[in-house]
Amino acid sequence: VYHNRIWKDGTIESDCIKSESIKRLHKNYHSVAIKILNKYAPRKTELYQYSDFHIVKAGPNFSFPIHTDTYNKLLSGVVYLTPKKNMGTTLYSTDKKKSKTIEWKQNKALFFSRTDDTLHSYASDSISDRITLIYNLMTVDLKSVCKAEKKFYPYIYLKLKLNNFFNFDVK
Repeated sequence: VYHNRIWKDGTIESDCIKSESIKRLHKNYHSVAIKILNKYAPRKTELYQYSDFHIVKAGPNFSFPIHTDTYNKLLSGVVYLTPKKNMGTTLYSTDKKKSKTIEWKQNKALFFSRTDDTLHSYASDSISDRITLIYNLMTVDLKSVCKAEKKFYPYIYLKLKLNNFFNFDVK
């Protein structure tokens, strides 16, 4: 996973994507991403501080378990880049019993705003690498995210600290 960011003030941090490409992605798609966030989580729109772009290369036999995204992700997006055929993203009900897989199609995008109900996973097809562009609208203001999601901030803060310390998810 390679991290590339553009902050609200235009400052760019780049690991693998050229600064000019990050600027172009931001210029062309930021307003669309903000509109999506405003539609699905309007209380989070004002919390936006930076856009995060990742190139994720998952090997042929890779799978990532069912999870929700971190609290600092206001809007999560995945764009399926290559190959022409692979496996998409699977969305789950809160009890993890029902699922729906979003079909992989090159240049197709899936966006959602993180909540406890946005359980999802992904895997490669056992044949090819799965390469995606992850485009997230981000914040560092977790306290305000908790307020927007009506979560008790001290509990979430403690949970995140325990997760980092033990390197596992505490429910």
